[in-house]
Amino acid sequence: MFNRMRIYTVHVKPDDKGINFKPVFVKEGFTWPGFVFVLLWALYHRLWLPAILLVVAEFLMVLLTQAHLLTHFSMLAIHFGFHLFVGYQGNDWLRNSLKRRGYIVSDITAGHSFLHAVQRYLERLVAVG
Repeated sequence: MFNRMRIYTVHVKPDDKGINFKPVFVKEGFTWPGFVFVLLWALYHRLWLPAILLVVAEFLMVLLTQAHLLTHFSMLAIHFGFHLFVGYQGNDWLRNSLKRRGYIVSDITAGHSFLHAVQRYLERLVAVG
């Protein structure tokens, strides 16, 4: 398969004693789970505002379809557009949510897989000591 590097931002939450070591890794780029499971993905990551906006948009599309202002094909196209939008913007929403919850970006790491990226991050962390 493709042997390309994936880039992750590493977020940690500082506490009174320094850094609470429970890093959160967020991949750069497109999020497939966000594309496929739009609302569930947003709720899982506690992205309340995007989840509410997505539900409202879905409700409006159903109303417009029932009022015969949208065809089923155009509703499908708009729905697919929403999925693409969440797929491309989802990880940025997640980063902004972590920032609002007090997390800071502590590092950027890369690897051929998620585990490889975590390993590289931990090796650097231990080396800095």
